Amino acid sequence: MLKNKFVDLEPSFIGNYKIIGKLGKGGMGDIYKAVQEPLNRVVALKVLPPQLSRDEEFAKRFEIEAKAISLMEHQNIVSIYEYGEEDGYRFFAMQFVDGMDLGCYINENRVVAVPEIIDFSKQICRGLRYAHNRNIIHRDIKPQNILLDKNKVVHISDFGIAKMFSSIDITMTGSAVGTPEYMSPEQAQGKKLDAQTDIYSLGILMYEMLTRKPPFTANNSMAVAYKQVHEQPVPPSVKRKDTPKRLELIILKALKKEKHERYESVEELLEHLDSVDPNELADRPTVRFNPVTRGGSGKTTKQTEADDRRITDRRQTVSFVEAPFCSLRYWKMMVKTQWVSWLAIAGLGAALVLHLKNSG
Repeated sequence: MLKNKFVDLEPSFIGNYKIIGKLGKGGMGDIYKAVQEPLNRVVALKVLPPQLSRDEEFAKRFEIEAKAISLMEHQNIVSIYEYGEEDGYRFFAMQFVDGMDLGCYINENRVVAVPEIIDFSKQICRGLRYAHNRNIIHRDIKPQNILLDKNKVVHISDFGIAKMFSSIDITMTGSAVGTPEYMSPEQAQGKKLDAQTDIYSLGILMYEMLTRKPPFTANNSMAVAYKQVHEQPVPPSVKRKDTPKRLELIILKALKKEKHERYESVEELLEHLDSVDPNELADRPTVRFNPVTRGGSGKTTKQTEADDRRITDRRQTVSFVEAPFCSLRYWKMMVKTQWVSWLAIAGLGAALVLHLKNSG
């Protein structure tokens, strides 16, 4: 009964689930739309074929995904109903989200509105916060794994390469598992991961919602991974002029290569997202809402500027591209960051003058 259904896609059953059609392919197995009988409940059925079920690592990953989802009950994470095995097929039934994934949403909309970007990002943060609080990291946050229902409620899906902090890491040492365009630098290098890898991937996702493309792309996976580790992203406001200044600072902090410079938790990221004014453009003077009006932050200009400084990366080196030597900004920063060097040079100069006088 199961023999031909994955070839001709004719209606068939796995256990009590009647297959209606194929929804797509996830990180671990194929996903089908199915009806659970006799409840007549529509579900998304994720199936690991027999050839993969016999692979110990694949089978373990599939089990971890089912266990990870079963431990979570949150409005921004897909729910799981049942895990089982039928005629060599491992499967689990989960919540069917009637809508589309975020990748399709970005492609269908010429421009995703800034308020929507902020809203989606905050929903993803809440889902990740819930997962992280239960010692689960996703490790593959990307548009295709973010489902939007018809009410634009976010549902994080596909925990196929998720890792539970307390479990044995089944990823091979030195290997990188995930999607290169959304990998953190440490993930691209095959290093040990924690919750901050999801924060970096979310930063990539926010960048893509703004600009329609992730910051690092190339012709092959190795080249993309290299960029994730070594290259800095072009600020999103360069590609989209209505990018709020504060949102840009948040994204760039989430995309820090070094973990100690990145957000430590999604809670901290969510707190900063809550303070973004969608109308504050990155390329114009700051305009504050009246705190009484809708969307107002309730903070004074000085308070908000202080928050911005807390987000901003205050590097001690000056990029030649960002500040050419002929610009006033360059010299101001040189004076600010290298005054000790200037004093040392001045001291040496004075000593030389005194030496010459004494010699004469």
